[in-house]
Amino acid sequence: METKHVRTSGAYIMYKGLFPFQVGPTRKGDKLGVVRLGGHREKGESAQETAIREVFEESTMKIKLVTSPITFFKKEWNDTAIKIQSSENVAPILIKGSDLPASTAMYLAYSNTPPVPSSETTGLLLLSREDISLICKQKITLEKFIEQGGKAMFSQKINLGLPLEPFPQLLFLAELFEKEASIMDQVISVLETGMER
Repeated sequence: METKHVRTSGAYIMYKGLFPFQVGPTRKGDKLGVVRLGGHREKGESAQETAIREVFEESTMKIKLVTSPITFFKKEWNDTAIKIQSSENVAPILIKGSDLPASTAMYLAYSNTPPVPSSETTGLLLLSREDISLICKQKITLEKFIEQGGKAMFSQKINLGLPLEPFPQLLFLAELFEKEASIMDQVISVLETGMER
């Protein structure tokens, strides 16, 4: 399965041992979505180029994509992930959606550039493995997350009292840490090695 027809792509980025995710109000405004960095592909872009551009536009981070040791496929977000072969020169860790023009790809990346939320990004959370598990398993407000030592930065005023709502890409990352621990240890090692170069 290839990524050349995907509609959106993004990246799980490691920066100093933490994973940056966007945070901002959901459409209803009653929760704060915790969303991956990434977005829609522009004409002529590869999925990889989209991920690199979108991450930079949202966080000013210059990222280096790395090949995932394994690629997972999910038809729908609540389906069980299937391990597949990727023929890409930089294999994504996830391809979601069987309708290629509406599918999404997620890559692994690292960055030595500090994240800064852009004007189009309300804020960024820098999440540890423990933070990811916490947000995905418990209802926690942004205020409580910060009080417990969570790292956050904002470009706009945000209601700290709203609960954090993990979006599917974050839930998938939590699932990987829980169910594919040996693969994720390998992934972390690859990302940390890249950062040290």
